[in-house]
Amino acid sequence: MILRIAFKNLLHKPLYAVLCWLLLACSTAVLLLLITLSRQAQEQLEKQIDGVDMVLGAKGSPLQLILSSVYNIDAPTGNISLEEAQRFMQHPLVESAIPISLGDAYMGYRIIGTTDAYLKKYNLQPATGKVFSQDMEVVIGATVAKRSQLKVGSKFAGTHGLGEKGHVHEEHNYVVTGVLPPTGLSVDQLILTSLQSVWTIHETNERQITSVLIKFKSPLAQLQMPRMVNENTNMQAAVPAIEINRLQSLMGSGTAVLRILGWLLAGLATCSIFVMLVQGTHERRYELALLRSMGWGRGKLLSLVLAEAGILGIAGILGGFLLSRLSGWFLQQEVFSHYHLNFSGAWKITPADLITAAAILAACLLAALFPAIRAFRLNISKTLANA
Repeated sequence: MILRIAFKNLLHKPLYAVLCWLLLACSTAVLLLLITLSRQAQEQLEKQIDGVDMVLGAKGSPLQLILSSVYNIDAPTGNISLEEAQRFMQHPLVESAIPISLGDAYMGYRIIGTTDAYLKKYNLQPATGKVFSQDMEVVIGATVAKRSQLKVGSKFAGTHGLGEKGHVHEEHNYVVTGVLPPTGLSVDQLILTSLQSVWTIHETNERQITSVLIKFKSPLAQLQMPRMVNENTNMQAAVPAIEINRLQSLMGSGTAVLRILGWLLAGLATCSIFVMLVQGTHERRYELALLRSMGWGRGKLLSLVLAEAGILGIAGILGGFLLSRLSGWFLQQEVFSHYHLNFSGAWKITPADLITAAAILAACLLAALFPAIRAFRLNISKTLANA
Protein backbone atom coordinates (compact mmCIF):
# COMPACT_ATOMS: atom_id res chain seq x y z
CA MET A 1 0.00 0.00 0.00
CA ILE A 2 2.69 2.48 1.05
CA LEU A 3 4.93 1.58 -1.90
CA ARG A 4 2.05 1.91 -4.38
CA ILE A 5 1.12 5.36 -3.08
CA ALA A 6 4.79 6.41 -3.04
CA PHE A 7 5.19 5.33 -6.64
CA LYS A 8 2.09 7.26 -7.72
CA ASN A 9 3.35 10.34 -5.89
CA LEU A 10 6.57 10.18 -7.92
CA LEU A 11 4.57 9.88 -11.15
CA HIS A 12 2.67 13.00 -10.18
CA LYS A 13 5.80 15.00 -11.17
CA PRO A 14 7.43 12.73 -13.77
CA LEU A 15 9.92 15.25 -15.16
CA TYR A 16 11.30 16.07 -11.73
CA ALA A 17 11.45 12.40 -10.80
CA VAL A 18 13.25 11.53 -14.05
CA LEU A 19 15.76 14.34 -13.46
CA CYS A 20 16.54 13.01 -9.98
CA TRP A 21 16.85 9.48 -11.38
CA LEU A 22 19.23 10.60 -14.13
CA LEU A 23 21.50 12.43 -11.69
CA LEU A 24 21.57 9.39 -9.40
CA ALA A 25 22.17 6.98 -12.28
CA CYS A 26 25.01 9.08 -13.73
CA SER A 27 26.74 9.58 -10.39
CA THR A 28 26.40 5.88 -9.56
CA ALA A 29 27.70 4.92 -12.99
CA VAL A 30 30.80 7.11 -12.64
CA LEU A 31 31.63 5.73 -9.20
CA LEU A 32 31.00 2.07 -10.07
CA LEU A 33 32.85 2.37 -13.39
CA LEU A 34 35.90 3.77 -11.60
CA ILE A 35 35.79 0.92 -9.10
CA THR A 36 35.50 -1.66 -11.88
CA LEU A 37 38.24 -0.17 -14.04
CA SER A 38 40.64 0.20 -11.11
CA ARG A 39 40.05 -3.38 -9.97
CA GLN A 40 40.26 -4.91 -13.43
CA ALA A 41 43.32 -2.87 -14.42
CA GLN A 42 45.14 -3.88 -11.24
CA GLU A 43 44.30 -7.55 -11.83
CA GLN A 44 45.45 -7.37 -15.43
CA LEU A 45 48.66 -5.56 -14.59
CA GLU A 46 49.51 -8.06 -11.86
CA LYS A 47 48.75 -11.06 -14.09
CA GLN A 48 51.06 -9.77 -16.79
CA ILE A 49 54.09 -9.34 -14.51
CA ASP A 50 53.58 -12.65 -12.72
CA GLY A 51 56.82 -14.60 -13.00
CA VAL A 52 58.87 -11.58 -14.16
CA ASP A 53 61.18 -10.20 -11.46
CA MET A 54 63.37 -8.09 -13.73
CA VAL A 55 63.48 -6.92 -17.34
CA LEU A 56 66.88 -6.49 -18.95
CA GLY A 57 67.08 -4.06 -21.86
CA ALA A 58 68.69 -0.99 -23.38
CA LYS A 59 69.24 2.21 -21.42
CA GLY A 60 66.29 4.55 -21.27
CA SER A 61 63.05 4.87 -19.34
CA PRO A 62 62.52 1.83 -17.09
CA LEU A 63 58.74 2.25 -17.33
CA GLN A 64 58.96 2.32 -21.11
CA LEU A 65 61.02 -0.87 -21.01
CA ILE A 66 58.37 -2.59 -18.87
CA LEU A 67 55.47 -1.39 -21.02
CA SER A 68 57.11 -2.47 -24.27
CA SER A 69 58.48 -5.82 -23.09
CA VAL A 70 55.81 -7.05 -20.67
CA TYR A 71 52.61 -5.26 -21.72
CA ASN A 72 53.49 -4.72 -25.40
CA ILE A 73 51.99 -1.21 -25.49
CA ASP A 74 54.97 1.09 -26.02
CA ALA A 75 58.01 1.43 -28.24
CA PRO A 76 61.15 -0.38 -27.00
CA THR A 77 64.09 1.54 -25.60
CA GLY A 78 66.45 -0.06 -28.13
CA ASN A 79 68.37 -3.28 -28.67
CA ILE A 80 71.05 -5.07 -26.66
CA SER A 81 73.58 -7.71 -27.58
CA LEU A 82 72.41 -11.26 -26.90
CA GLU A 83 75.98 -12.22 -26.01
CA GLU A 84 76.18 -9.49 -23.36
CA ALA A 85 72.73 -10.36 -22.02
CA GLN A 86 73.63 -14.04 -21.67
CA ARG A 87 76.02 -13.15 -18.85
CA PHE A 88 72.96 -12.47 -16.74
CA MET A 89 70.62 -14.97 -18.38
CA GLN A 90 72.97 -17.78 -17.32
CA HIS A 91 73.66 -16.34 -13.86
CA PRO A 92 73.38 -18.90 -11.02
CA LEU A 93 70.72 -16.74 -9.31
CA VAL A 94 68.48 -16.73 -12.40
CA GLU A 95 65.75 -19.36 -12.58
CA SER A 96 64.50 -18.53 -16.08
CA ALA A 97 65.28 -15.98 -18.80
CA ILE A 98 63.08 -15.32 -21.84
CA PRO A 99 64.67 -13.29 -24.66
CA ILE A 100 62.41 -11.02 -26.72
CA SER A 101 63.07 -9.35 -30.04
CA LEU A 102 60.71 -6.69 -31.46
CA GLY A 103 60.68 -4.77 -34.71
CA ASP A 104 57.89 -5.97 -37.02
CA ALA A 105 54.12 -6.25 -37.00
CA TYR A 106 51.19 -7.51 -39.05
CA MET A 107 47.97 -5.45 -39.21
CA GLY A 108 49.21 -3.62 -36.12
CA TYR A 109 49.81 -6.83 -34.14
CA ARG A 110 53.35 -7.22 -32.90
CA ILE A 111 55.57 -10.02 -34.17
CA ILE A 112 57.78 -11.12 -31.29
CA GLY A 113 60.85 -13.24 -31.68
CA THR A 114 61.31 -15.41 -28.61
CA THR A 115 61.50 -19.04 -27.46
CA ASP A 116 58.85 -21.54 -26.40
CA ALA A 117 59.64 -20.46 -22.82
CA TYR A 118 57.37 -17.46 -23.49
CA LEU A 119 54.42 -19.81 -23.90
CA LYS A 120 55.45 -21.86 -20.88
CA LYS A 121 55.39 -18.68 -18.80
CA TYR A 122 51.62 -18.49 -19.38
CA ASN A 123 51.16 -22.30 -19.37
CA LEU A 124 49.91 -22.10 -22.95
CA GLN A 125 49.63 -24.64 -25.72
CA PRO A 126 48.02 -23.98 -29.11
CA ALA A 127 44.29 -24.69 -29.24
CA THR A 128 44.84 -25.78 -32.85
CA GLY A 129 48.10 -26.66 -34.57
CA LYS A 130 51.48 -26.73 -32.88
CA VAL A 131 54.23 -24.49 -31.50
CA PHE A 132 56.72 -23.03 -33.99
CA SER A 133 59.75 -25.28 -34.42
CA GLN A 134 61.46 -23.87 -37.52
CA ASP A 135 62.38 -20.44 -38.83
CA MET A 136 59.48 -18.36 -40.25
CA GLU A 137 56.87 -20.37 -38.38
CA VAL A 138 54.55 -18.46 -36.03
CA VAL A 139 51.96 -19.04 -33.35
CA ILE A 140 49.23 -16.39 -33.20
CA GLY A 141 47.06 -15.16 -30.34
CA ALA A 142 43.29 -15.65 -30.25
CA THR A 143 42.49 -11.99 -31.01
CA VAL A 144 44.93 -11.93 -33.94
CA ALA A 145 43.31 -15.04 -35.41
CA LYS A 146 39.81 -13.60 -35.00
CA ARG A 147 40.47 -10.18 -36.51
CA SER A 148 42.99 -11.10 -39.20
CA GLN A 149 41.24 -14.32 -40.33
CA LEU A 150 44.58 -16.12 -40.19
CA LYS A 151 44.50 -19.85 -39.44
CA VAL A 152 46.86 -22.80 -39.38
CA GLY A 153 48.60 -22.94 -42.75
CA SER A 154 48.03 -19.26 -43.62
CA LYS A 155 50.99 -17.25 -44.92
CA PHE A 156 51.65 -13.53 -44.49
CA ALA A 157 54.45 -10.97 -44.67
CA GLY A 158 55.33 -8.72 -41.77
CA THR A 159 55.56 -4.93 -41.84
CA HIS A 160 58.66 -3.17 -40.53
CA GLY A 161 57.88 -1.22 -37.39
CA LEU A 162 55.21 -1.69 -34.73
CA GLY A 163 52.37 0.07 -36.55
CA GLU A 164 50.06 -0.95 -39.37
CA LYS A 165 51.99 0.94 -42.04
CA GLY A 166 55.59 0.49 -43.09
CA HIS A 167 57.85 -1.43 -45.41
CA VAL A 168 56.47 -4.91 -46.07
CA HIS A 169 59.02 -7.74 -46.02
CA GLU A 170 57.52 -9.38 -49.12
CA GLU A 171 60.60 -11.53 -49.68
CA HIS A 172 59.97 -13.36 -46.40
CA ASN A 173 56.64 -14.99 -45.58
CA TYR A 174 55.61 -16.37 -42.22
CA VAL A 175 53.47 -19.49 -41.96
CA VAL A 176 50.99 -20.02 -39.13
CA THR A 177 51.53 -23.33 -37.33
CA GLY A 178 49.32 -22.75 -34.29
CA VAL A 179 46.53 -20.63 -32.79
CA LEU A 180 46.52 -19.98 -29.06
CA PRO A 181 43.40 -20.14 -26.88
CA PRO A 182 42.03 -16.83 -25.49
CA THR A 183 43.62 -15.77 -22.20
CA GLY A 184 42.49 -12.18 -21.62
CA LEU A 185 46.17 -11.13 -21.56
CA SER A 186 48.33 -9.30 -24.09
CA VAL A 187 49.46 -12.60 -25.62
CA ASP A 188 46.04 -12.73 -27.32
CA GLN A 189 47.21 -9.88 -29.56
CA LEU A 190 50.70 -11.16 -30.33
CA ILE A 191 52.36 -13.15 -33.09
CA LEU A 192 55.17 -15.33 -31.71
CA THR A 193 58.06 -16.73 -33.71
CA SER A 194 61.67 -17.75 -33.17
CA LEU A 195 64.50 -15.29 -32.63
CA GLN A 196 66.22 -16.60 -35.75
CA SER A 197 63.19 -15.63 -37.85
CA VAL A 198 63.57 -11.99 -36.79
CA TRP A 199 67.30 -12.04 -37.49
CA THR A 200 66.73 -13.65 -40.90
CA ILE A 201 64.19 -11.04 -42.00
CA HIS A 202 66.43 -8.15 -40.98
CA GLU A 203 69.48 -9.85 -42.51
CA THR A 204 71.76 -9.18 -39.58
CA ASN A 205 74.67 -11.28 -38.42
CA GLU A 206 74.87 -9.48 -35.12
CA ARG A 207 72.53 -11.22 -32.75
CA GLN A 208 70.62 -8.52 -30.95
CA ILE A 209 67.47 -8.69 -28.88
CA THR A 210 65.15 -6.10 -27.38
CA SER A 211 64.95 -7.36 -23.82
CA VAL A 212 65.00 -10.35 -21.48
CA LEU A 213 62.29 -11.32 -19.00
CA ILE A 214 64.07 -12.70 -15.95
CA LYS A 215 62.80 -14.65 -12.96
CA PHE A 216 65.09 -15.08 -9.95
CA LYS A 217 65.63 -18.08 -7.72
CA SER A 218 65.64 -16.02 -4.52
CA PRO A 219 64.61 -12.56 -3.28
CA LEU A 220 68.29 -11.82 -2.62
CA ALA A 221 68.94 -11.69 -6.35
CA GLN A 222 66.21 -9.09 -6.79
CA LEU A 223 68.14 -6.81 -4.46
CA GLN A 224 71.55 -7.35 -6.04
CA MET A 225 71.09 -7.99 -9.76
CA PRO A 226 69.31 -4.76 -10.88
CA ARG A 227 71.94 -2.59 -9.23
CA MET A 228 74.73 -4.73 -10.68
CA VAL A 229 73.34 -4.29 -14.20
CA ASN A 230 72.62 -0.57 -13.93
CA GLU A 231 76.02 0.32 -12.42
CA ASN A 232 78.36 -1.96 -14.35
CA THR A 233 76.91 -2.34 -17.87
CA ASN A 234 75.53 -0.24 -20.71
CA MET A 235 72.19 -2.01 -20.25
CA GLN A 236 69.45 -1.25 -17.76
CA ALA A 237 67.48 -3.46 -15.38
CA ALA A 238 63.88 -2.50 -14.61
CA VAL A 239 61.83 -4.09 -11.84
CA PRO A 240 58.19 -4.50 -13.00
CA ALA A 241 56.67 -4.32 -9.51
CA ILE A 242 58.30 -0.94 -8.84
CA GLU A 243 57.43 0.58 -12.21
CA ILE A 244 53.82 -0.59 -12.13
CA ASN A 245 53.40 0.91 -8.67
CA ARG A 246 54.66 4.19 -10.13
CA LEU A 247 52.23 3.90 -13.03
CA GLN A 248 49.29 3.22 -10.72
CA SER A 249 50.21 6.19 -8.54
CA LEU A 250 50.21 8.42 -11.63
CA MET A 251 46.84 7.08 -12.70
CA GLY A 252 45.50 7.43 -9.16
CA SER A 253 45.42 11.24 -9.26
CA GLY A 254 43.18 11.26 -12.32
CA THR A 255 40.95 8.60 -10.79
CA ALA A 256 40.61 10.68 -7.61
CA VAL A 257 39.37 13.69 -9.61
CA LEU A 258 36.74 11.57 -11.37
CA ARG A 259 35.69 10.03 -8.07
CA ILE A 260 35.17 13.50 -6.58
CA LEU A 261 33.08 14.39 -9.64
CA GLY A 262 30.97 11.28 -9.09
CA TRP A 263 30.27 12.14 -5.46
CA LEU A 264 29.44 15.74 -6.41
CA LEU A 265 26.85 14.44 -8.86
CA ALA A 266 25.49 12.17 -6.14
CA GLY A 267 25.28 15.16 -3.79
CA LEU A 268 23.44 17.17 -6.43
CA ALA A 269 21.02 14.28 -6.93
CA THR A 270 20.26 14.02 -3.20
CA CYS A 271 19.70 17.79 -3.05
CA SER A 272 17.21 17.54 -5.91
CA ILE A 273 15.44 14.72 -4.08
CA PHE A 274 15.31 16.87 -0.96
CA VAL A 275 13.74 19.79 -2.86
CA MET A 276 11.25 17.54 -4.65
CA LEU A 277 10.08 15.88 -1.43
CA VAL A 278 9.84 19.18 0.48
CA GLN A 279 7.67 20.64 -2.27
CA GLY A 280 5.70 17.42 -2.55
CA THR A 281 4.87 17.16 1.14
CA HIS A 282 3.83 20.82 1.16
CA GLU A 283 1.56 20.43 -1.87
CA ARG A 284 0.06 17.19 -0.54
CA ARG A 285 -0.34 18.33 3.06
CA TYR A 286 -4.15 18.16 2.82
CA GLU A 287 -3.98 14.62 1.43
CA LEU A 288 -1.61 13.62 4.21
CA ALA A 289 -3.97 15.15 6.79
CA LEU A 290 -6.88 13.16 5.32
CA LEU A 291 -4.85 9.97 5.53
CA ARG A 292 -4.17 10.71 9.18
CA SER A 293 -7.88 11.31 9.80
CA MET A 294 -8.63 7.95 8.13
CA GLY A 295 -6.48 6.13 10.64
CA TRP A 296 -2.97 6.33 9.26
CA GLY A 297 -0.42 6.65 12.04
CA ARG A 298 2.47 9.10 12.03
CA GLY A 299 4.85 6.24 11.33
CA LYS A 300 3.09 5.44 8.05
CA LEU A 301 3.40 9.03 6.87
CA LEU A 302 7.08 8.93 7.75
CA SER A 303 7.48 5.66 5.86
CA LEU A 304 5.62 7.05 2.83
CA VAL A 305 8.06 9.92 2.31
CA LEU A 306 11.08 7.69 2.95
CA ALA A 307 9.67 5.15 0.49
CA GLU A 308 9.60 7.78 -2.27
CA ALA A 309 13.28 8.52 -1.68
CA GLY A 310 14.07 4.81 -1.45
CA ILE A 311 12.37 4.04 -4.77
CA LEU A 312 14.32 6.82 -6.49
CA GLY A 313 17.55 5.71 -4.83
CA ILE A 314 17.21 2.04 -5.77
CA ALA A 315 16.12 2.89 -9.33
CA GLY A 316 19.08 5.25 -9.69
CA ILE A 317 21.53 2.65 -8.36
CA LEU A 318 20.21 -0.06 -10.69
CA GLY A 319 20.32 2.32 -13.65
CA GLY A 320 23.85 3.41 -12.70
CA PHE A 321 25.02 -0.19 -12.39
CA LEU A 322 23.71 -1.04 -15.85
CA LEU A 323 25.16 2.16 -17.33
CA SER A 324 28.58 1.56 -15.74
CA ARG A 325 28.78 -2.00 -17.11
CA LEU A 326 27.70 -0.95 -20.58
CA SER A 327 30.26 1.87 -20.51
CA GLY A 328 32.93 -0.62 -19.44
CA TRP A 329 31.99 -2.92 -22.33
CA PHE A 330 32.18 -0.01 -24.77
CA LEU A 331 35.57 1.09 -23.45
CA GLN A 332 36.83 -2.46 -23.72
CA GLN A 333 35.73 -2.71 -27.35
CA GLU A 334 36.87 0.73 -28.49
CA VAL A 335 39.73 1.78 -26.23
CA PHE A 336 41.28 -0.76 -23.89
CA SER A 337 41.84 -3.44 -26.53
CA HIS A 338 44.59 -1.14 -27.84
CA TYR A 339 46.22 -1.28 -24.40
CA HIS A 340 45.89 -5.08 -24.21
CA LEU A 341 43.56 -4.88 -21.21
CA ASN A 342 40.62 -7.23 -20.99
CA PHE A 343 37.70 -6.52 -18.63
CA SER A 344 35.88 -9.81 -19.10
CA GLY A 345 34.79 -9.93 -15.45
CA ALA A 346 33.29 -6.45 -15.44
CA TRP A 347 29.77 -7.66 -14.53
CA LYS A 348 31.02 -9.08 -11.26
CA ILE A 349 29.63 -7.31 -8.18
CA THR A 350 32.26 -6.64 -5.50
CA PRO A 351 32.01 -5.49 -1.87
CA ALA A 352 33.21 -2.05 -2.98
CA ASP A 353 30.23 -1.82 -5.37
CA LEU A 354 27.83 -2.75 -2.58
CA ILE A 355 29.37 -0.23 -0.18
CA THR A 356 29.09 2.55 -2.78
CA ALA A 357 25.47 1.62 -3.53
CA ALA A 358 24.63 1.54 0.18
CA ALA A 359 26.22 4.97 0.69
CA ILE A 360 24.19 6.48 -2.17
CA LEU A 361 20.95 4.94 -0.88
CA ALA A 362 21.70 6.20 2.63
CA ALA A 363 22.28 9.70 1.21
CA CYS A 364 18.88 9.58 -0.53
CA LEU A 365 17.12 8.53 2.68
CA LEU A 366 18.98 11.20 4.61
CA ALA A 367 17.80 13.80 2.09
CA ALA A 368 14.23 12.63 2.72
CA LEU A 369 14.56 12.81 6.49
CA PHE A 370 13.52 16.46 6.90
CA PRO A 371 10.38 16.27 4.70
CA ALA A 372 9.56 12.91 6.34
CA ILE A 373 9.72 14.46 9.81
CA ARG A 374 7.63 17.35 8.51
CA ALA A 375 4.93 14.89 7.44
CA PHE A 376 5.33 13.05 10.75
CA ARG A 377 4.63 16.24 12.71
CA LEU A 378 1.69 17.32 10.55
CA ASN A 379 -1.13 18.97 12.58
CA ILE A 380 -4.35 17.41 11.29
CA SER A 381 -6.91 19.89 12.65
CA LYS A 382 -4.99 23.02 11.63
CA THR A 383 -4.24 21.68 8.16
CA LEU A 384 -7.85 20.65 7.45
CA ALA A 385 -9.18 23.91 8.92
CA ASN A 386 -7.12 25.86 6.34
CA ALA A 387 -8.19 23.64 3.46
